[in-house]
Amino acid sequence: MAYDLTNSNISDTFQHLLQVRANDKTVYDALGNTLDEFRLSGSFTTSEFFEIEDGDSVTGNKLHSRAGTLYWGGTNLETGGSGLSNLVEDTTPQLGANLDLNSKEVTGAGNFLINGSGSFTEINLGATTNTLSAYMNIEPANVVKDLFLIKSGSFSALNVNQNGVMNLGGFTSEPNVVEGGFYYNTNNNEFYLGTGE
Repeated sequence: MAYDLTNSNISDTFQHLLQVRANDKTVYDALGNTLDEFRLSGSFTTSEFFEIEDGDSVTGNKLHSRAGTLYWGGTNLETGGSGLSNLVEDTTPQLGANLDLNSKEVTGAGNFLINGSGSFTEINLGATTNTLSAYMNIEPANVVKDLFLIKSGSFSALNVNQNGVMNLGGFTSEPNVVEGGFYYNTNNNEFYLGTGE
């Protein structure tokens, strides 16, 4: 409801008038008090900018600034109000459910460190391409280490070195026979094939 000053004497109503200081555009009431709070009924438009000075953290439906960041009540408006706008803003992100790639790709430089299981229809090691000539490709750009290694404790069961040479882990004594198994005895320099009994 509008405040009606019709037919009112200025001497009776001057305290309801506003004045603007020229040098810094600060708004005062007619008594010289800084206008700290005001209410608008309708819209507010500025031709340049609207500046909000940093203040204390407040709650409720109030727009305010905290160290240069705008908040609406307790919600940070720079992050969209309902979450993060960029994952880089969260240094310890966690999934609350399964991650759906939506037919997209995860790219970049770094490592996958997973303590669990994985399931792949195809996998490519050494080259960042989706054009696979086999279900499992090992295609390093530069071969500076062994291509493949299977270990059990300190025992290397199977190794393919950087020259592509396959090396079976050698036993110094005959292991338990495994039908269809194939092993190498380093003492005798012989290969053995497990045929069962």
